[in-house]
Amino acid sequence: MNKHITVFILSIGSLLAQAAAADPMSGDLTIAVGGFSSDRGQMIANLFREGDDVMQIDKAYLHAREAVSGNRAQLIFRNLKYGKYAVTVFHDENGNGALDHNFLHFPAEPLGFSNYFDLGMLSGLPSFEKLQFDFAPGAETISILVK
Repeated sequence: MNKHITVFILSIGSLLAQAAAADPMSGDLTIAVGGFSSDRGQMIANLFREGDDVMQIDKAYLHAREAVSGNRAQLIFRNLKYGKYAVTVFHDENGNGALDHNFLHFPAEPLGFSNYFDLGMLSGLPSFEKLQFDFAPGAETISILVK
């Protein structure tokens, strides 16, 4: 077989394999977070799937860390299947990798939530249902504000 034909056939085969490997049911979810009072420490994000308990951040589906710069942070969860998710973030100001609490067991570091949930006396505790959003083509970036 001609060398050029062989290279052409191998190239086509490689392209078809790449197309088959790309999952049309997944994408990259960008989390853009603002409201940080300083650039100290890092942002820690926790991604939850439907049915997960958002109050148990150690059991989140995915965790990610990102530096805070200019009082903002952004990270990307790559190749994530489309569906319903929830996100919690906190400003790990001291860089210890954990959400610190005060003597009353309230969070001592700024928090943020997907779906514009605002933690307060009237809102109750966060739940997957309160934080959920649809991750789908065309809706691949969410914004969160830490407070």
